[in-house]
Amino acid sequence: MENRTYLVRAIWDGEAGVWVAESDDVPGLIAEAASPGELNGKLAVLIPELLELNEIQRDRKSALQIVVQYRGEERLSLPAAA
Repeated sequence: MENRTYLVRAIWDGEAGVWVAESDDVPGLIAEAASPGELNGKLAVLIPELLELNEIQRDRKSALQIVVQYRGEERLSLPAAA
């Protein structure tokens, strides 16, 4: 059985103050956390569970490969000119 890599996108939500993760490779995945480290911890638990619940076959003898792409942006609000 081929071992594949699962891609996860994590986007910073400045309004909520959290990283939000989702993935097309892992149906049902949605997670949020205040830091990348905390989010990675949640993903390590959630992804294997969701793969099993969605009956997605994987090679259990090999390590699960997950790539998390972090993207953030900052918005500035400047006062109107007088």
